[in-house]
Amino acid sequence: MISPYHTVWFVITGSPMKKPTKKTDKNTWFKEGFKILRSNGAGGLTIENLTLGLKKTKGSFYHHFKNRNDYSRQLLEQWEENQAIDIIQNSQQAQTLEGINETLVTLSGEAMDPKTEVAVRAWALQDPLAREFQERIDTQRVNFLRNMFSLMTEDKTRAELFSLIRYCFYIGSHQIIPAMDEKIYKQHLTALMEMFDHYLQPNTKKRIYP
Repeated sequence: MISPYHTVWFVITGSPMKKPTKKTDKNTWFKEGFKILRSNGAGGLTIENLTLGLKKTKGSFYHHFKNRNDYSRQLLEQWEENQAIDIIQNSQQAQTLEGINETLVTLSGEAMDPKTEVAVRAWALQDPLAREFQERIDTQRVNFLRNMFSLMTEDKTRAELFSLIRYCFYIGSHQIIPAMDEKIYKQHLTALMEMFDHYLQPNTKKRIYP
């Protein structure tokens, strides 16, 4: 999965401070929502907790969102955009398997937020809307991996197998306790890719990853 935007307003003597735009202000609400999700779970995602955390009025909340359900939908849309859509679109710009994989590893590493990922998945077990988004995110990620592995093999069954193994490794490695160190994760991921290659070409000499 890209962190929410951080905006700094500079005050120039004699000039009025620029007011935050609607988009920036919404990102502030989303950032607070993810913070609450990580610490208290979906049950703590109330309008009262959001306004208390940001020290804003409920009127400010309703200026941007119709109600709590509208906020939840937009928060999940933000999560989907950060954790799936943006990463996939940027990774697809590479032309080779190696290029796509390298871009994917870099972007997903930058965007990965294990605590929020766990919180959203727990939310999806209880709430139909959250489940709808999480299922869509998982589907997009697996489909992208399947397309990526189709560059390695024309065997659709193997491409499907590789994509599921790779995705389960990605999710599981960041959700075990304690979470896997990023450096170790990348080393094991390199080894996993070499295993896939060796599986397709068993007579090739095995490479040793760092």
